Amino acid sequence: MRSNLSLSVLLATFLVFPLSSCGNQGPAVSASAGVKLVQNATNSGLPTVVEFGAASCASCREMKAVLDRVALRTQGRAHVLVIDISKDWEVARTFRIQLMPTQVFFGADGREIGRHMGRLPESEVIAKLGLSSTP
Repeated sequence: MRSNLSLSVLLATFLVFPLSSCGNQGPAVSASAGVKLVQNATNSGLPTVVEFGAASCASCREMKAVLDRVALRTQGRAHVLVIDISKDWEVARTFRIQLMPTQVFFGADGREIGRHMGRLPESEVIAKLGLSSTP
């Protein structure tokens, strides 16, 4: 019973942290804006990776550091978003996130092309986006 309560509390409090293609962290936005943020990125014509995690999760914090580097290496060629699902339950529900961290990859056409749960090295994130590590 306690784990269900913890999960409910975790899913009831969300915040979105976007990383622009230049690696800058944007301001926190509301849940409905978080879904729109993902939709805007996936409709842009660029491949996109969205990390769904939480600041309280050690693996998620490690992945955020990896994705910060990916954002810098893929500047202008891909979108990299990091969403804290502990503060945005609507985004987690919309994208059917069950475990943290989960990375969801979208092709340039906006369609989901894959998912991964857990940590990934920088080179694998870039490969899953269909990009080379250098422009």
